[in-house]
Amino acid sequence: MSDDAVKDRGSRGKPPTSQSGDPTDAAMRRLQAELEERPLRHTQLRPLPSSTIDAQSPDRTDEERGRPRRFRYFDREKGVGLAVLSYCSVLFGVPFFIVPLVLRDNPFSLHHAKAAGAIYLLCYAFVLLATLNCALFLPLALVAYIPALIGIYRASAGVEAGQAALGPLGERIFKWIEVKK
Repeated sequence: MSDDAVKDRGSRGKPPTSQSGDPTDAAMRRLQAELEERPLRHTQLRPLPSSTIDAQSPDRTDEERGRPRRFRYFDREKGVGLAVLSYCSVLFGVPFFIVPLVLRDNPFSLHHAKAAGAIYLLCYAFVLLATLNCALFLPLALVAYIPALIGIYRASAGVEAGQAALGPLGERIFKWIEVKK
C-alpha cells in the first residue's frame, strides 16, 4: 500500500487535522504563535549554578574540590613509559619506581611512581612477614600483584592511579616529594 492510500484510509470519515479539535494540534498552533511573537534569543546565557563552577576560589586544586586529578595531555603522553615502568618494579622485584621519584619532572609519572612505591612497600612487607607465617602472608604478597596490574592498565590509559592501584595511599606516603618547577 502506498503512503497516500494509508493516509486516505486512516482519515476516512474524519475532517482534516488542521480543522480538528485535537488538543495536540491546538497546542502546536499556540506554540507556533508564541514563537512568532517572541523569537528565541541564543545570545542570552543563563548563569551556571555554583556547583558547576567554583567562582569563590578558582585557585583550588582538583583534589581540594574532591574531583579526580587532571593531567595535561603533554604530561600524560610523555610520562606513560615511566609510569608503566614504575609498576614493573613490583612484578620484577627491582625498584624502578625510584627513577620518576628522583627525576620529579613529570606530574603524571610522579603520581604513578608514588602509587607503585606504595604497592612495592606493601608487597615486600608481606614477603618479610611470610618468614613468620608462610601460609598466611605469602598469598597476601601475591595479591599485591593485582593493584600493580591495575596500575599498569590505568597508567597506559592515561588516567590517575585511583583507589584500586593505591594512588591515594602512595600520595600520603610520599607527600613530601613534589614536582620540580
